[in-house]
Amino acid sequence: MNPPAELTRFAPSSRAVHRATAVLGVVCLATAAALYLEPIAELVGRRNVVVDIHVWSGLALPVPALLGVLARATRADFVLLNRFTRTDRDWLRLRNRRTAGLPVGKFNAGQKLNASLSAGGGLVLLGTGLIMAYGRRSPLNLRIGATFVHDWTAFAFLLLVLGHVWFASHDEDARRGMRTGLVPAGWALREHPAWAAEAGAAASGLPRTTIGDAGIMDPQDAARIRHRADDLLPEELAAGSDDPRAEAAAILADSDEREDHPSANEHRTSADATDPLGRND
Repeated sequence: MNPPAELTRFAPSSRAVHRATAVLGVVCLATAAALYLEPIAELVGRRNVVVDIHVWSGLALPVPALLGVLARATRADFVLLNRFTRTDRDWLRLRNRRTAGLPVGKFNAGQKLNASLSAGGGLVLLGTGLIMAYGRRSPLNLRIGATFVHDWTAFAFLLLVLGHVWFASHDEDARRGMRTGLVPAGWALREHPAWAAEAGAAASGLPRTTIGDAGIMDPQDAARIRHRADDLLPEELAAGSDDPRAEAAAILADSDEREDHPSANEHRTSADATDPLGRND
């Protein structure tokens, strides 16, 4: 059975939650700029209308996530985002996290931190915003403190959003996953190997123990192939596939076969070793 070329990364419900939250967040930031930056305020005008839009979009900001809990797929994503593992700690600690072969799941530690900070910052903005909008009878010190915290949290939230957009802008496959729900299997193996193994097995209808036979392999095997592809010899590149990773996988498979069954390979030539798939004929 051939492995899937694409894997389903996000269900429609998760994509809808992300889009709705993004739209409401952009509206909140845009109206905040119109309220706090005088050049924009003068250009936009209608301050009372801008205040109402800002308040109502802020109140609506948690709604997509709350509705998303009703969908099983989105609820499962929330659980994964809220669960830090030993791999996540290693991911944050290592400088070579992209090449260390870590068994990263559906979300890496950076994405989990972004989600946690966004959720926490959103709650702070909601609470302080309620005091500012509806706490006219609250003590003056409370209103001043709420305004101070709200303003600086909004600034930190802006930086967080800009960082999120910057990282997304440099990963076309990740953007495609959020836009269409599908990602290339190769990208998934490189960025989220543990999740790719599970998703690939599910897509192929195979048990977890036969993932390697389906072409979607364990994280350790994926890292092994990646490192071997980076170290291909010139003769291996010349004799092999146009895909270095496919060539590396074939070479490693041949090496493993010779180690497991040495007697079956006594008469192999050096040409056969260079081209384990028998393409020299």
